[in-house]
Amino acid sequence: MRIVTLMEDTACAPEFACEHGLSFYIEANSQKLLFDMGQTDLFLRNAQALGVPLDKVEAAFVSHGHYDHGGGLASFLQVNDRAPVYVHEKAFEPHFSRKPEGIRPIGLDAALADSGRLILTRGVTQVDENLTLFSDVTGQDCCPQGNRTLFERENGQYVPDRFAHEQSLIVREGDKIALFTGCAHRGVINICARAKEIIGRDPDLVIGGMHLFSPSTGKSEPDENIRAVAARLAQTDSRYFTCHCTGQHAFDVLRETLGERIAFLAAGSVTEL
Repeated sequence: MRIVTLMEDTACAPEFACEHGLSFYIEANSQKLLFDMGQTDLFLRNAQALGVPLDKVEAAFVSHGHYDHGGGLASFLQVNDRAPVYVHEKAFEPHFSRKPEGIRPIGLDAALADSGRLILTRGVTQVDENLTLFSDVTGQDCCPQGNRTLFERENGQYVPDRFAHEQSLIVREGDKIALFTGCAHRGVINICARAKEIIGRDPDLVIGGMHLFSPSTGKSEPDENIRAVAARLAQTDSRYFTCHCTGQHAFDVLRETLGERIAFLAAGSVTEL
């Protein structure tokens, strides 16, 4: 399995662009996949620099309805005229964040909902024998406090986002199983637990953000909360590759417990697993 980090908040070298966003290009089972598309079209620049053939991508996935994961969707649809894009049926509903200047929209471009390229998902979606999407996470352990600044709209009122629009991707290749998260708003512990229910064991690899840093407040989760997450992750058989909304401080705290079992990904990095 080959994973290229096309976009992340930091870059592994000066020649790569970075922004608050996330995008992974994945090669597995001779398939070319795209998981999330960053905030803008900058992921295209990194793809070109890295020789990633986005026009050959066979299936794409949007993890949830926030602009930093699906803001580049229109750009992807322009460079690739073939790949279906799997999006949760609630992803294009309005989503909001409380910023210092007030509540602001952070959702996807609703005009793209009628592009004709989307496959809407819910619950568990078996894409093929090696790819499974799921959004039916019900656990409540170690949920990020940063979610408190995020909202959806119900009957004209702002209400806490329930993240029904968030989905994760299971990729099987041979005897290895990888789990891709976007921001893990439902809590990485709960997402991993649901993945284990689906596949019957811990995934070998967990790749993505853990939402242990809030861009709205500029603060990490309290250290005791991060250590509680680390303690639970240490009880699994998985290795972790994290980035984006985990934040550098939280990563450093996680590493105190997990050691070499956790690594940080930056834009431009190429990981062979």
